Amino acid sequence: MPTTLRPDSILDSAQHSNYIAEFKHKNQYEERINTVWRRAETECVEELLAHSEISSEMSDKIQALAFDLAHSLRERKSSTGKAGIVQGLLQEFSLSSQEGIALMCLAEALLRIPDKATRDLLIRDKINQGNWKEHLGQSQLMFVNAAAWGLMLTGKLMETPQQKSLSSLLTGLLARSGRGIIRKAVDVAMRMMGEQFVTGETIDEALKNAEPLEEKGFRYSYDMLGEAALTDPDAERYYQDYQQAIHAIGQSSQDKDVYDGPGISIKLSALHPRYQRSQMDRVHDELYAKVLKLAVLAKQYNIGLNIDAEESDRLEISLELLERLCFEPQLQDWKGIGFVIQAYQKRCFYVVDYIIDLAKRSQKRLMIRLVKGAYWDSEIKKAQIDGMSDYPVFTRKVHTDLSYIACARKLLAEPDYIYPQFATHNAQTVATIYQLAQPEQYYVGQYEFQCLHGMGEPLYENVVGDPSKNKLGVPCRIYAPVGNHETLLAYLVRRLLENGANTSFVNRIADKTLKIEDLIENPQQTILKASKQEGVM
Repeated sequence: MPTTLRPDSILDSAQHSNYIAEFKHKNQYEERINTVWRRAETECVEELLAHSEISSEMSDKIQALAFDLAHSLRERKSSTGKAGIVQGLLQEFSLSSQEGIALMCLAEALLRIPDKATRDLLIRDKINQGNWKEHLGQSQLMFVNAAAWGLMLTGKLMETPQQKSLSSLLTGLLARSGRGIIRKAVDVAMRMMGEQFVTGETIDEALKNAEPLEEKGFRYSYDMLGEAALTDPDAERYYQDYQQAIHAIGQSSQDKDVYDGPGISIKLSALHPRYQRSQMDRVHDELYAKVLKLAVLAKQYNIGLNIDAEESDRLEISLELLERLCFEPQLQDWKGIGFVIQAYQKRCFYVVDYIIDLAKRSQKRLMIRLVKGAYWDSEIKKAQIDGMSDYPVFTRKVHTDLSYIACARKLLAEPDYIYPQFATHNAQTVATIYQLAQPEQYYVGQYEFQCLHGMGEPLYENVVGDPSKNKLGVPCRIYAPVGNHETLLAYLVRRLLENGANTSFVNRIADKTLKIEDLIENPQQTILKASKQEGVM
């Protein structure tokens, strides 16, 4: 992007407290992105409603398909295997319960506590907070009942004696064995849950584990687990991991292209310890060279490379790096440049406009993964701490669902410049995308769905495959994390926070007390109904 300062507009822009990016020459799409990032939610929703209207005929088709998908998913036997274990935990220890919150606080905090003594104190505190005995016997899964028993796992499941109270058992165990065994039990429990979400500890192991679902028509996008780099050695280690992964993925996917073969996702904050707006010059001087080298390597193997989404205040930096990549002579005629956008950001609707314009200007067909967003809690908290007048993300999940549909329509409308990748675990969203894409006109390479490893496969088993076998015939790419236990916990916590919430489709579909019709309601109808009740419209 041009870096010429624009002094005549600095004063006016500076007075707009929501204008956060560098003062550079920007086109109308960039200007719009910068000025709406904390726009009033009601204004955003009104505009999204106008751009997501669906005819009654199509709406009927969507609801019928959504019902079939949701009903099939609910009736599918999930009481065995790791998927059933995690689903049972999500349902039993909902984040609306004190126990669920205690478990998530415990897991998240263990990431940052270096000494055993403090870990022991924290574990004892969180265990004492919960009324665990209320959960005993509530699940048919033995693992969930064991987890209810204070997560007392030491490598094998322990039966719960009936003659003693839970509190006395915990007290006795602490007295006999000390807090070390509790620490170990929590560690083992988190490992078991983590295995559900991680494809393999190494890229070679992950590629091997992916083969059974690849044979069924699934595709993969691999992510080398790890949070933001804190030091240059951290960043260099992640860079080497990405390089090795690209070589391994590319060598295993010969004779495939960016669409039907596996790809890789990269996290920019893992490649530079100061990936933030205040260090824009360093990011361009030091980080971009690494990103370009990884992209060139991915092009050599003809695999896709997606730049993962991160916190909202890093969006502009990511877009600047994306723009540079799009105009790189070394990446000419390569369709593998990918970017992830988050529907829960109020700016997402306008980011789509910018990306489509960028694709046209650079004559690229960009791979755009549309997700709903996984940093909601931290985005809300950060805005509160910073004393902002509004949030960068929607505060109601149904507004995110509406944003997702509105953005999807824009992406599908530009097939020459956008290869849409729709990441969702929601049957209603899947059905909506499928119908909006006009299934009777579907062609190979039009679009794909995406899901998280360990969470979305049951839903997409009804999507991927030959239509003659009652499948929808649309491909799905599995987002497949790769890493060991030390790198997975932060990712695991995000997944459990995201899908353990009581508003999550993944959580609610397992609750048979809820009617399927209530789970697949059109977001437009939900919003209009709520607005009428609240007297807003």
